[in-house]
Amino acid sequence: MSYWFICVILCVWFYWLWSRRKYYALMFKIPGPIGYPLLGKALDLTGKKADPLDVIHTHSEKFGPLMYTWLVIYPVLVVTEPDIIRDILTSPYCTNKGVLYKPLNKGVGKGLFSSEDPEWGLHRKYLNPTFGHKILLSFMPIFNQEVNTVLKIFKEMNECQDVIALLQDFTFNIAIRTTMGVNVAQELGNGPNSDLIKNYQCVVDNMTEMLFSPWLSNNVIRRVLSVHEPFHSSKAENRKFIRKLITNKLNGNAGNHLQTTSSKNVFIDQAIDLMRKNIFTLQHVEDESNTIVLGAFETTANTIGYVLILLAMFPEYQEKVYEELLSIFPDGGDFEVTYRNTQDMVYMDMVINESMRVLAPVPLVARENTQDIRLSNGIVIAAGVQLVLNIFTMHRRKDIWGPEACVFNPDNFLPCNMEGKHPYAFIPFTKGIRNCIGWKYGLISAKIALAKLLRNFKFSTDFQYADLEFYNSIVLKLKHMPVLRIARR
Repeated sequence: MSYWFICVILCVWFYWLWSRRKYYALMFKIPGPIGYPLLGKALDLTGKKADPLDVIHTHSEKFGPLMYTWLVIYPVLVVTEPDIIRDILTSPYCTNKGVLYKPLNKGVGKGLFSSEDPEWGLHRKYLNPTFGHKILLSFMPIFNQEVNTVLKIFKEMNECQDVIALLQDFTFNIAIRTTMGVNVAQELGNGPNSDLIKNYQCVVDNMTEMLFSPWLSNNVIRRVLSVHEPFHSSKAENRKFIRKLITNKLNGNAGNHLQTTSSKNVFIDQAIDLMRKNIFTLQHVEDESNTIVLGAFETTANTIGYVLILLAMFPEYQEKVYEELLSIFPDGGDFEVTYRNTQDMVYMDMVINESMRVLAPVPLVARENTQDIRLSNGIVIAAGVQLVLNIFTMHRRKDIWGPEACVFNPDNFLPCNMEGKHPYAFIPFTKGIRNCIGWKYGLISAKIALAKLLRNFKFSTDFQYADLEFYNSIVLKLKHMPVLRIARR
Protein backbone atom coordinates (compact mmCIF):
# COMPACT_ATOMS: atom_id res chain seq x y z
CA MET A 1 0.00 0.00 0.00
CA SER A 2 2.75 2.45 1.00
CA TYR A 3 4.64 1.65 -2.22
CA TRP A 4 1.66 2.61 -4.40
CA PHE A 5 1.01 5.69 -2.29
CA ILE A 6 4.60 6.86 -2.84
CA CYS A 7 4.27 6.18 -6.57
CA VAL A 8 1.11 8.25 -6.77
CA ILE A 9 2.76 11.11 -4.88
CA LEU A 10 5.78 10.99 -7.20
CA CYS A 11 3.58 10.94 -10.29
CA VAL A 12 1.61 13.93 -9.08
CA TRP A 13 4.86 15.70 -8.22
CA PHE A 14 6.43 15.07 -11.61
CA TYR A 15 3.23 16.10 -13.40
CA TRP A 16 3.18 19.36 -11.41
CA LEU A 17 6.81 20.03 -12.31
CA TRP A 18 6.15 19.23 -15.99
CA SER A 19 3.14 21.57 -16.08
CA ARG A 20 5.43 24.39 -14.90
CA ARG A 21 8.29 23.67 -17.32
CA LYS A 22 7.93 27.07 -18.99
CA TYR A 23 8.71 28.74 -15.67
CA TYR A 24 11.85 26.67 -15.15
CA ALA A 25 12.99 27.29 -18.71
CA LEU A 26 13.10 31.03 -18.00
CA MET A 27 15.82 30.39 -15.40
CA PHE A 28 18.23 29.63 -18.27
CA LYS A 29 17.32 32.81 -20.16
CA ILE A 30 17.18 35.44 -17.42
CA PRO A 31 19.72 35.78 -14.59
CA GLY A 32 18.72 35.98 -10.95
CA PRO A 33 18.91 34.37 -7.50
CA ILE A 34 17.07 31.06 -7.35
CA GLY A 35 16.72 30.75 -3.57
CA TYR A 36 15.68 27.65 -1.63
CA PRO A 37 13.40 24.82 -2.87
CA LEU A 38 9.69 25.64 -2.32
CA LEU A 39 10.67 28.91 -0.60
CA GLY A 40 12.65 30.79 -3.23
CA LYS A 41 13.90 34.11 -1.81
CA ALA A 42 11.06 34.35 0.70
CA LEU A 43 13.35 33.90 3.72
CA ASP A 44 15.40 36.94 2.67
CA LEU A 45 12.24 39.05 2.56
CA THR A 46 10.67 38.05 5.87
CA GLY A 47 11.35 38.58 9.54
CA LYS A 48 11.78 41.70 11.64
CA LYS A 49 15.28 42.39 10.32
CA ALA A 50 14.39 41.73 6.69
CA ASP A 51 14.22 44.69 4.33
CA PRO A 52 12.48 43.61 1.09
CA LEU A 53 13.16 46.87 -0.73
CA ASP A 54 16.87 46.76 0.09
CA VAL A 55 17.13 43.09 -0.92
CA ILE A 56 15.33 43.64 -4.24
CA HIS A 57 17.26 46.85 -4.98
CA THR A 58 20.62 45.14 -4.28
CA HIS A 59 19.76 42.11 -6.41
CA SER A 60 18.48 44.29 -9.26
CA GLU A 61 21.74 46.23 -9.32
CA LYS A 62 23.69 42.95 -9.30
CA PHE A 63 21.72 40.98 -11.91
CA GLY A 64 20.66 43.81 -14.19
CA PRO A 65 17.44 45.24 -15.64
CA LEU A 66 15.78 41.82 -15.88
CA MET A 67 16.00 39.49 -12.87
CA TYR A 68 14.22 36.16 -12.49
CA THR A 69 13.63 34.65 -9.06
CA TRP A 70 11.06 32.86 -6.91
CA LEU A 71 8.81 33.80 -4.01
CA VAL A 72 7.70 30.51 -2.46
CA ILE A 73 6.28 28.65 -5.53
CA TYR A 74 5.61 31.78 -7.56
CA PRO A 75 7.98 32.72 -10.41
CA VAL A 76 8.87 36.41 -10.23
CA LEU A 77 10.35 38.66 -12.92
CA VAL A 78 11.80 41.89 -11.48
CA VAL A 79 12.13 44.64 -14.09
CA THR A 80 14.00 47.97 -14.11
CA GLU A 81 14.19 48.37 -17.90
CA PRO A 82 11.88 51.10 -19.31
CA ASP A 83 11.23 49.24 -22.59
CA ILE A 84 10.12 46.08 -20.78
CA ILE A 85 8.09 48.07 -18.26
CA ARG A 86 6.26 49.69 -21.18
CA ASP A 87 5.62 46.23 -22.65
CA ILE A 88 4.00 45.19 -19.39
CA LEU A 89 2.01 48.30 -18.55
CA THR A 90 0.54 48.62 -22.05
CA SER A 91 -0.30 44.93 -22.51
CA PRO A 92 -4.01 44.01 -22.25
CA TYR A 93 -2.82 40.70 -20.73
CA CYS A 94 -1.02 42.40 -17.81
CA THR A 95 -3.78 44.44 -16.16
CA ASN A 96 -4.26 42.06 -13.21
CA LYS A 97 -2.17 42.70 -10.10
CA GLY A 98 -1.56 38.98 -9.48
CA VAL A 99 -1.22 36.81 -6.40
CA LEU A 100 1.19 39.21 -4.71
CA TYR A 101 -1.70 41.65 -4.21
CA LYS A 102 -4.11 39.19 -2.61
CA PRO A 103 -3.37 40.62 0.88
CA LEU A 104 -4.87 43.93 -0.24
CA ASN A 105 -8.19 42.15 -0.67
CA LYS A 106 -7.97 41.09 2.98
CA GLY A 107 -7.00 44.54 4.20
CA VAL A 108 -9.14 47.00 2.22
CA GLY A 109 -11.32 44.86 -0.04
CA LYS A 110 -11.46 44.25 -3.79
CA GLY A 111 -11.22 47.85 -4.91
CA LEU A 112 -9.34 49.51 -7.77
CA PHE A 113 -6.00 48.60 -6.15
CA SER A 114 -6.36 44.85 -6.44
CA SER A 115 -9.51 43.79 -8.31
CA GLU A 116 -9.09 41.83 -11.54
CA ASP A 117 -10.51 42.16 -15.01
CA PRO A 118 -13.24 42.32 -16.12
CA GLU A 119 -14.44 43.79 -12.79
CA TRP A 120 -11.53 46.25 -12.56
CA GLY A 121 -12.09 47.58 -16.09
CA LEU A 122 -15.80 48.09 -15.46
CA HIS A 123 -15.26 49.87 -12.13
CA ARG A 124 -12.50 52.08 -13.54
CA LYS A 125 -14.76 53.13 -16.42
CA TYR A 126 -17.58 54.19 -14.09
CA LEU A 127 -15.36 55.86 -11.47
CA ASN A 128 -13.11 57.82 -13.84
CA PRO A 129 -15.50 60.83 -13.95
CA THR A 130 -15.10 61.34 -10.18
CA PHE A 131 -11.48 62.43 -10.83
CA GLY A 132 -12.25 64.53 -13.91
CA HIS A 133 -10.83 68.02 -14.39
CA LYS A 134 -14.02 69.93 -13.48
CA ILE A 135 -14.43 67.89 -10.31
CA LEU A 136 -10.83 68.56 -9.31
CA LEU A 137 -11.38 72.28 -9.82
CA SER A 138 -14.41 72.11 -7.52
CA PHE A 139 -12.11 70.69 -4.81
CA MET A 140 -9.75 73.69 -4.88
CA PRO A 141 -11.53 75.53 -2.02
CA ILE A 142 -11.31 72.41 0.14
CA PHE A 143 -7.60 71.99 -0.57
CA ASN A 144 -7.00 75.64 0.36
CA GLN A 145 -9.11 75.50 3.52
CA GLU A 146 -7.43 72.41 4.88
CA VAL A 147 -3.91 73.74 4.21
CA ASN A 148 -4.80 76.88 6.15
CA THR A 149 -5.42 74.64 9.15
CA VAL A 150 -1.91 73.22 8.77
CA LEU A 151 -0.48 76.74 8.53
CA LYS A 152 -1.94 77.55 11.95
CA ILE A 153 -0.31 74.44 13.42
CA PHE A 154 3.09 75.27 11.91
CA LYS A 155 2.91 78.84 13.22
CA GLU A 156 2.91 77.45 16.76
CA MET A 157 5.93 75.19 16.15
CA ASN A 158 9.67 75.77 16.14
CA GLU A 159 10.42 72.22 15.06
CA CYS A 160 8.55 69.14 13.89
CA GLN A 161 9.58 65.66 15.00
CA ASP A 162 7.53 63.80 12.39
CA VAL A 163 6.23 65.91 9.53
CA ILE A 164 4.61 62.91 7.78
CA ALA A 165 2.45 62.11 10.82
CA LEU A 166 1.36 65.73 11.04
CA LEU A 167 0.48 65.87 7.34
CA GLN A 168 -1.44 62.59 7.42
CA ASP A 169 -4.10 64.13 9.62
CA PHE A 170 -4.49 66.94 7.08
CA THR A 171 -4.53 64.72 3.97
CA PHE A 172 -6.90 62.25 5.61
CA ASN A 173 -9.48 64.97 6.20
CA ILE A 174 -9.07 66.13 2.59
CA ALA A 175 -9.57 62.55 1.39
CA ILE A 176 -12.77 62.13 3.40
CA ARG A 177 -14.19 65.50 2.34
CA THR A 178 -13.46 65.10 -1.38
CA THR A 179 -14.26 61.41 -1.83
CA MET A 180 -16.92 60.74 0.80
CA GLY A 181 -18.48 64.22 0.73
CA VAL A 182 -18.47 64.89 4.48
CA ASN A 183 -16.31 66.73 6.99
CA VAL A 184 -15.39 64.45 9.85
CA ALA A 185 -12.49 66.39 11.38
CA GLN A 186 -14.28 66.50 14.73
CA GLU A 187 -14.58 62.70 14.79
CA LEU A 188 -10.90 62.14 14.06
CA GLY A 189 -9.43 64.42 16.71
CA ASN A 190 -7.12 67.38 16.29
CA GLY A 191 -3.72 65.68 15.94
CA PRO A 192 -1.87 63.26 13.73
CA ASN A 193 -2.34 60.42 16.23
CA SER A 194 -6.03 59.76 15.63
CA ASP A 195 -6.98 56.14 16.19
CA LEU A 196 -8.41 55.85 12.70
CA ILE A 197 -5.17 56.85 10.99
CA LYS A 198 -3.27 54.45 13.24
CA ASN A 199 -5.67 51.70 12.18
CA TYR A 200 -5.01 52.38 8.50
CA GLN A 201 -1.26 52.32 9.13
CA CYS A 202 -1.58 49.01 10.97
CA VAL A 203 -3.52 47.52 8.05
CA VAL A 204 -0.93 48.74 5.51
CA ASP A 205 1.99 47.34 7.52
CA ASN A 206 0.31 43.96 7.89
CA MET A 207 -0.62 43.81 4.20
CA THR A 208 3.03 44.47 3.35
CA GLU A 209 4.14 41.55 5.53
CA MET A 210 1.67 39.30 3.73
CA LEU A 211 2.92 40.45 0.31
CA PHE A 212 6.40 39.09 0.98
CA SER A 213 5.31 36.22 3.26
CA PRO A 214 2.28 34.74 1.44
CA TRP A 215 1.67 32.16 4.17
CA LEU A 216 0.69 35.00 6.53
CA SER A 217 -2.46 35.53 4.46
CA ASN A 218 -3.86 32.41 6.11
CA ASN A 219 -5.86 33.37 9.20
CA VAL A 220 -5.06 30.11 10.99
CA ILE A 221 -1.32 30.63 10.56
CA ARG A 222 -1.67 34.24 11.67
CA ARG A 223 -3.41 33.15 14.85
CA VAL A 224 -0.80 30.47 15.56
CA LEU A 225 1.95 33.09 15.14
CA SER A 226 -0.03 35.59 17.27
CA VAL A 227 -0.06 38.23 14.51
CA HIS A 228 -3.77 38.18 13.77
CA GLU A 229 -4.34 41.11 16.12
CA PRO A 230 -4.35 44.08 15.93
CA PHE A 231 -4.71 43.73 12.12
CA HIS A 232 -8.16 42.20 12.45
CA SER A 233 -9.47 44.82 14.88
CA SER A 234 -7.90 47.72 12.93
CA LYS A 235 -9.49 46.49 9.71
CA ALA A 236 -12.85 46.12 11.48
CA GLU A 237 -12.68 49.69 12.83
CA ASN A 238 -11.87 51.06 9.37
CA ARG A 239 -14.78 49.15 7.89
CA LYS A 240 -17.09 50.38 10.62
CA PHE A 241 -16.11 53.99 9.90
CA ILE A 242 -16.56 53.70 6.11
CA ARG A 243 -19.84 51.82 6.55
CA LYS A 244 -21.14 54.60 8.79
CA LEU A 245 -20.39 57.24 6.15
CA ILE A 246 -22.08 55.16 3.46
CA THR A 247 -25.13 54.55 5.65
CA ASN A 248 -25.44 58.26 6.36
CA LYS A 249 -25.31 58.97 2.63
CA LEU A 250 -27.94 56.34 1.90
CA ASN A 251 -30.19 57.78 4.61
CA GLY A 252 -29.58 61.36 3.51
CA ASN A 253 -27.98 62.26 6.85
CA ALA A 254 -24.55 63.46 5.65
CA GLY A 255 -23.46 66.28 7.90
CA ASN A 256 -21.44 68.53 5.59
CA HIS A 257 -22.18 67.61 2.02
CA LEU A 258 -19.93 69.09 -0.64
CA GLN A 259 -21.46 71.58 -3.03
CA THR A 260 -20.10 70.69 -6.47
CA THR A 261 -21.32 71.31 -9.99
CA SER A 262 -22.75 67.82 -9.97
CA SER A 263 -22.92 66.08 -6.60
CA LYS A 264 -23.24 62.70 -8.31
CA ASN A 265 -19.62 63.08 -9.39
CA VAL A 266 -18.38 63.10 -5.80
CA PHE A 267 -16.92 59.62 -5.45
CA ILE A 268 -19.36 58.25 -2.90
CA ASP A 269 -22.41 59.70 -4.68
CA GLN A 270 -21.31 58.14 -7.96
CA ALA A 271 -20.71 54.79 -6.27
CA ILE A 272 -24.12 54.83 -4.58
CA ASP A 273 -25.80 55.83 -7.85
CA LEU A 274 -24.14 52.82 -9.50
CA MET A 275 -25.46 50.62 -6.71
CA ARG A 276 -28.99 51.88 -7.24
CA LYS A 277 -28.62 51.00 -10.93
CA ASN A 278 -27.53 47.46 -9.90
CA ILE A 279 -24.06 47.97 -11.43
CA PHE A 280 -22.41 48.01 -7.98
CA THR A 281 -23.33 46.03 -4.90
CA LEU A 282 -23.15 47.51 -1.40
CA GLN A 283 -19.93 45.51 -0.93
CA HIS A 284 -18.48 47.16 -4.04
CA VAL A 285 -19.31 50.60 -2.66
CA GLU A 286 -17.70 49.76 0.66
CA ASP A 287 -14.57 48.22 -0.88
CA GLU A 288 -14.01 51.03 -3.37
CA SER A 289 -14.59 53.68 -0.70
CA ASN A 290 -12.14 52.05 1.68
CA THR A 291 -9.56 51.71 -1.09
CA ILE A 292 -9.86 55.24 -2.41
CA VAL A 293 -9.61 56.85 1.04
CA LEU A 294 -6.42 54.93 1.84
CA GLY A 295 -4.90 55.72 -1.54
CA ALA A 296 -5.81 59.41 -1.37
CA PHE A 297 -4.33 60.31 2.00
CA GLU A 298 -1.21 58.15 2.39
CA THR A 299 0.70 58.95 -0.80
CA THR A 300 -0.23 62.65 -0.72
CA ALA A 301 1.09 63.08 2.82
CA ASN A 302 4.33 61.32 1.87
CA THR A 303 4.79 63.40 -1.28
CA ILE A 304 4.41 66.70 0.59
CA GLY A 305 6.49 65.55 3.53
CA TYR A 306 9.37 64.21 1.45
CA VAL A 307 9.59 67.45 -0.54
CA LEU A 308 9.83 69.45 2.70
CA ILE A 309 12.50 67.09 4.07
CA LEU A 310 14.58 67.20 0.90
CA LEU A 311 14.37 70.98 0.61
CA ALA A 312 15.40 71.29 4.26
CA MET A 313 18.50 69.25 3.39
CA PHE A 314 19.19 71.29 0.24
CA PRO A 315 18.52 74.96 1.16
CA GLU A 316 19.79 76.24 -2.21
CA TYR A 317 16.86 74.52 -3.96
CA GLN A 318 14.44 75.68 -1.27
CA GLU A 319 15.43 79.29 -1.97
CA LYS A 320 14.73 78.83 -5.68
CA VAL A 321 11.26 77.52 -4.87
CA TYR A 322 10.70 80.44 -2.49
CA GLU A 323 11.72 82.98 -5.15
CA GLU A 324 9.26 81.47 -7.61
CA LEU A 325 6.46 81.50 -5.01
CA LEU A 326 7.29 85.08 -4.04
CA SER A 327 6.77 86.16 -7.64
CA ILE A 328 3.38 84.42 -7.77
CA PHE A 329 2.23 85.29 -4.23
CA PRO A 330 3.81 88.63 -3.17
CA ASP A 331 1.83 88.58 0.09
CA GLY A 332 2.19 85.66 2.48
CA GLY A 333 -0.38 84.28 4.90
CA ASP A 334 -3.40 82.15 4.00
CA PHE A 335 -3.63 83.32 0.39
CA GLU A 336 -5.82 81.44 -2.09
CA VAL A 337 -4.05 79.19 -4.60
CA THR A 338 -5.89 78.89 -7.92
CA TYR A 339 -5.50 76.22 -10.56
CA ARG A 340 -3.77 78.78 -12.79
CA ASN A 341 -1.28 79.41 -9.99
CA THR A 342 -0.42 75.71 -9.87
CA GLN A 343 0.35 75.78 -13.59
CA ASP A 344 2.76 78.70 -13.07
CA MET A 345 4.87 76.77 -10.54
CA VAL A 346 7.47 75.55 -13.03
CA TYR A 347 10.35 75.06 -10.60
CA MET A 348 7.99 73.53 -8.04
CA ASP A 349 7.09 70.92 -10.64
CA MET A 350 10.76 70.08 -11.07
CA VAL A 351 11.24 69.75 -7.31
CA ILE A 352 8.20 67.49 -6.86
CA ASN A 353 9.23 65.30 -9.80
CA GLU A 354 12.78 64.98 -8.50
CA SER A 355 11.47 64.10 -5.05
CA MET A 356 9.30 61.36 -6.55
CA ARG A 357 12.30 60.15 -8.56
CA VAL A 358 14.68 59.61 -5.64
CA LEU A 359 11.86 58.72 -3.23
CA ALA A 360 9.43 56.82 -5.45
CA PRO A 361 5.96 57.03 -3.78
CA VAL A 362 5.24 53.35 -4.54
CA PRO A 363 8.66 51.73 -5.05
CA LEU A 364 7.43 48.31 -6.20
CA VAL A 365 4.42 47.59 -8.42
CA ALA A 366 3.31 44.13 -9.55
CA ARG A 367 1.34 42.70 -12.45
CA GLU A 368 0.56 39.18 -13.67
CA ASN A 369 0.25 38.14 -17.30
CA THR A 370 -2.87 36.11 -18.02
CA GLN A 371 -1.43 34.90 -21.36
CA ASP A 372 2.07 34.24 -22.67
CA ILE A 373 3.58 37.56 -23.78
CA ARG A 374 6.59 38.30 -25.97
CA LEU A 375 8.69 41.17 -24.63
CA SER A 376 10.40 43.68 -26.88
CA ASN A 377 13.73 41.91 -26.25
CA GLY A 378 12.30 38.71 -27.77
CA ILE A 379 11.86 36.70 -24.56
CA VAL A 380 8.49 35.00 -24.11
CA ILE A 381 7.12 35.16 -20.55
CA ALA A 382 4.79 32.30 -19.64
CA ALA A 383 1.34 33.14 -18.32
CA GLY A 384 1.18 33.39 -14.54
CA VAL A 385 4.57 34.98 -13.87
CA GLN A 386 4.52 37.68 -11.19
CA LEU A 387 5.93 40.80 -12.87
CA VAL A 388 7.46 43.19 -10.34
CA LEU A 389 8.27 46.66 -11.63
CA ASN A 390 11.13 47.95 -9.50
CA ILE A 391 10.47 51.67 -9.87
CA PHE A 392 12.78 52.60 -7.00
CA THR A 393 15.86 51.14 -8.71
CA MET A 394 14.92 52.30 -12.21
CA HIS A 395 14.60 55.88 -10.96
CA ARG A 396 18.19 55.61 -9.70
CA ARG A 397 19.85 53.96 -12.71
CA LYS A 398 23.07 55.81 -13.58
CA ASP A 399 22.86 54.89 -17.25
CA ILE A 400 19.51 56.75 -17.37
CA TRP A 401 19.94 59.60 -14.88
CA GLY A 402 23.69 60.15 -14.92
CA PRO A 403 26.57 59.39 -12.53
CA GLU A 404 24.83 61.16 -9.63
CA ALA A 405 21.50 59.42 -10.13
CA CYS A 406 21.06 58.80 -6.40
CA VAL A 407 21.49 62.49 -5.52
CA PHE A 408 18.57 64.91 -5.22
CA ASN A 409 18.86 67.55 -7.96
CA PRO A 410 15.75 69.19 -9.49
CA ASP A 411 17.82 70.19 -12.54
CA ASN A 412 17.36 66.61 -13.71
CA PHE A 413 13.93 67.77 -14.88
CA LEU A 414 15.08 70.74 -16.91
CA PRO A 415 13.70 70.31 -20.45
CA CYS A 416 17.22 69.96 -21.87
CA ASN A 417 17.99 67.15 -19.41
CA MET A 418 14.74 65.31 -20.11
CA GLU A 419 15.31 65.23 -23.88
CA GLY A 420 15.87 61.69 -25.05
CA LYS A 421 14.67 60.13 -21.78
CA HIS A 422 12.52 57.06 -22.26
CA PRO A 423 8.84 57.93 -21.54
CA TYR A 424 8.69 55.03 -19.06
CA ALA A 425 11.94 55.90 -17.25
CA PHE A 426 10.01 58.06 -14.78
CA ILE A 427 6.70 56.57 -13.63
CA PRO A 428 5.85 57.67 -10.07
CA PHE A 429 2.14 56.97 -10.73
CA THR A 430 2.85 54.14 -13.21
CA LYS A 431 1.51 54.51 -16.76
CA GLY A 432 -0.36 52.57 -19.36
CA ILE A 433 -3.70 50.83 -19.04
CA ARG A 434 -3.87 50.65 -15.23
CA ASN A 435 -2.27 53.92 -14.16
CA CYS A 436 -3.17 55.67 -10.90
CA ILE A 437 -6.72 57.07 -11.12
CA GLY A 438 -5.96 59.89 -8.66
CA TRP A 439 -2.56 61.14 -9.86
CA LYS A 440 -3.84 64.60 -10.87
CA TYR A 441 -5.75 64.88 -7.59
CA GLY A 442 -2.59 64.07 -5.64
CA LEU A 443 -0.37 66.51 -7.54
CA ILE A 444 -2.77 69.45 -7.31
CA SER A 445 -3.40 69.02 -3.58
CA ALA A 446 0.35 68.60 -2.97
CA LYS A 447 1.25 71.74 -4.93
CA ILE A 448 -1.28 73.85 -3.04
CA ALA A 449 0.04 72.61 0.31
CA LEU A 450 3.69 73.09 -0.67
CA ALA A 451 3.03 76.57 -2.09
CA LYS A 452 1.51 77.80 1.16
CA LEU A 453 4.02 76.09 3.44
CA LEU A 454 7.15 77.10 1.53
CA ARG A 455 5.95 80.68 0.97
CA ASN A 456 5.31 81.15 4.69
CA PHE A 457 8.04 79.04 6.31
CA LYS A 458 11.68 78.14 5.94
CA PHE A 459 12.60 74.55 6.79
CA SER A 460 16.00 73.26 7.90
CA THR A 461 17.48 70.09 9.40
CA ASP A 462 20.77 68.62 10.58
CA PHE A 463 19.85 65.24 9.12
CA GLN A 464 22.04 64.37 6.13
CA TYR A 465 20.63 63.15 2.81
CA ALA A 466 23.22 60.35 2.73
CA ASP A 467 21.80 59.00 6.01
CA LEU A 468 18.27 58.45 4.67
CA GLU A 469 17.20 54.81 4.89
CA PHE A 470 14.10 53.45 3.19
CA TYR A 471 11.74 50.53 3.46
CA ASN A 472 8.71 49.39 1.52
CA SER A 473 5.30 49.35 3.21
CA ILE A 474 3.38 49.29 -0.09
CA VAL A 475 4.32 52.98 -0.13
CA LEU A 476 7.90 54.15 0.48
CA LYS A 477 8.70 55.00 4.09
CA LEU A 478 11.74 56.29 5.97
CA LYS A 479 13.29 54.22 8.76
CA HIS A 480 14.31 57.38 10.62
CA MET A 481 12.34 60.61 10.33
CA PRO A 482 14.44 63.81 10.15
CA VAL A 483 13.54 66.54 12.65
CA LEU A 484 12.65 69.75 10.82
CA ARG A 485 13.24 73.24 12.20
CA ILE A 486 10.59 75.77 11.20
CA ALA A 487 11.11 79.54 10.82
CA ARG A 488 8.58 82.15 9.67
CA ARG A 489 9.33 83.94 6.39
